[in-house]
Amino acid sequence: MREGPTDAALLGAWQDGDREAGHRLFRRHVRSISGFFRSKVGEAGEDLTQKTFLALLEAPHRFEQRSSVRTYLFGIARRQLLMYLRSSATQNRRFDPATWSVVDAGMGPERIATAQEEHALLLRALGTLPVDYQVALELHYFEELPISEIAAVLEEPVGTLKSRLSRGRTLLRESLARHAPSGELETSVAGELDRWLRALPNAIARSSSAAD
Repeated sequence: MREGPTDAALLGAWQDGDREAGHRLFRRHVRSISGFFRSKVGEAGEDLTQKTFLALLEAPHRFEQRSSVRTYLFGIARRQLLMYLRSSATQNRRFDPATWSVVDAGMGPERIATAQEEHALLLRALGTLPVDYQVALELHYFEELPISEIAAVLEEPVGTLKSRLSRGRTLLRESLARHAPSGELETSVAGELDRWLRALPNAIARSSSAAD
């Protein structure tokens, strides 16, 4: 259990001008938020992470404690991501997160240096999914958010979110089959998909730390 003030208390103090409260809140969630962006837009995620926390501070009236601060942050992060992808899309039509992937928008996840080929393959396959499917899967496996909170982030009903997760896993397995350099590697990842998905955030974080 986390000790000290709750996220909501820290947010309230930050909004009242307590910069240290803001720093504490930032430290609690920066790894998750920066990881959210790194798996989709690579180095551009650093700026988007800063914008997400700034948006949290500048729109205090929108947080009504209907969800956790953490979930609210991911909702802001998704909106920041979509604004960025729409402004960066290389094709001359509106970016649709239900059908377009980050690759379709001319972006891509951060390359990771890892001894596990499975991690690199899985990250690449995730990047080919429509953005809202990728977000749903990552919040489910990386952050272990409840279904209701993921639905709140994506601004859709719980039933729709459940269908999205199921369809997302199917799309991910299809992408793995297309991008795996060998059948053996595809079988390794697809055969234990849940385990590899849950391990991927640490692999991304380790790669980022090594690069620094």
